[in-house]
Amino acid sequence: MKVFPGKLLLFGEYTVLLGGRALAIPIPEYAGHWAFGTARVKQPLRPFFNFLKHRQKQGLLAAQLNLSRFEEELEGGLYFDSSIPVGYGLGSSGALCAAVYDRYALERIAPEDEERQNELRQQLAQMEGFFHGSSSGADPLICYLQQPLLLEHGKANRVSPLMPTTPTHSFFLLDTQRPRHTAPLVDRFHAYCEQPAFRQMAEQLWMPLSERATQQYVQGKRTALAVTMDTLSSVQLEHLQSWIPEAVRPFWREGLKSRQYSMKLCGAGGGGFLLGYGKTSMVSQLAVEHPVIALDKT
Repeated sequence: MKVFPGKLLLFGEYTVLLGGRALAIPIPEYAGHWAFGTARVKQPLRPFFNFLKHRQKQGLLAAQLNLSRFEEELEGGLYFDSSIPVGYGLGSSGALCAAVYDRYALERIAPEDEERQNELRQQLAQMEGFFHGSSSGADPLICYLQQPLLLEHGKANRVSPLMPTTPTHSFFLLDTQRPRHTAPLVDRFHAYCEQPAFRQMAEQLWMPLSERATQQYVQGKRTALAVTMDTLSSVQLEHLQSWIPEAVRPFWREGLKSRQYSMKLCGAGGGGFLLGYGKTSMVSQLAVEHPVIALDKT
């Protein structure tokens, strides 16, 4: 059974829109796979199929797909069995698009074919456009390649982070228990950036911190990353409160006060998951009283 993981944007949320870098990784803790039977699905397969079929009839579908087989299998009870929550920023639609491409592409570009990666990304972006209106293709590309990507100036470069032999700190997700929609949050960010003081903060304070955290993560410098995460957490709490649900702000502040963990936005923020980073021993303790999910492979 082939599994397609979700994706997690570790660093670079919003600042990538200002020319910064973003680091995204596959997240195997949440994933989906094909199955047959009767199930309540989180993503609409039939409307998605109709979208692809219409584009193909118009001659506008970049990826040539075997839609006859897709339709036949849909009628036979095919569904995408996914644990990736919708509206949480973990790439639920990206994983589905990657799975559809992998199963039905007539001239499938293999994950290891780096020379055609940009072409692959464009094909996947068009497919994911059904769910978001437009897509960069980054999410489904990560889910398909199942490899971390560094997003910079419209390009996606593969990276291989150095994993420390004895990690003292670990990432975790805090469930805000409220889905969110990305587009209004991005619109809010653009509106804030029209204010000179906010844009200066984003470019001169937030972005450099995000860049430093990205570099430290790739280099496997977990202890140094903890210090950067504390500062990044403080900056986001001060300047981005409207992206942090009010109900979780006390938990956010407690991490900074205790210096045992720190929080940051996860993707668009506003709901869904928030990303935490703390001492490995502390993460399991947090999960006893809070909706925390430990990420063991990041």
